[in-house]
Amino acid sequence: MLQLQSVTFQWYTPLMILGQFLMLGIVSLLVGLFFGFLTSYIFKHCNFLRVNAITETFLVFSFSIASYFVSDSIKIAGIQMSGIISLLVCGIVQSHYTYYNLSPQGKTCSLLTTGFLGTAAEAGVYSYIGIALYSLIPTWWSFAFIAA
Repeated sequence: MLQLQSVTFQWYTPLMILGQFLMLGIVSLLVGLFFGFLTSYIFKHCNFLRVNAITETFLVFSFSIASYFVSDSIKIAGIQMSGIISLLVCGIVQSHYTYYNLSPQGKTCSLLTTGFLGTAAEAGVYSYIGIALYSLIPTWWSFAFIAA
């Protein structure tokens, strides 16, 4: 399929864009659903995985990251699929189905780890935004005006 930047605009160009958008969304959604339900199925039927809470948490995060990387590595008709959509869908499915197949210690460990990583990522993003704001626009500060 040709890239849209090299194609002149025709009456069917919006349909091409819509088709590419739907293909990207549907394929990424299916990959996320597959990994989410696979995680749920594995934890439901493999009782030996529920012995250690750290192992459970590690496997939940591993399947989520695998969903991201598999979806990000798929390229159909010159369009790379979205790992973010796949990761989001996988997380939603895991929260609805896999969470209830974890041991009580695994549930607590997964919740605490997810909360910690989410807070750390949020702090990192806001720190980066703050540093970028003051490093890119140095003319905002007037120390003479502040001291006066």
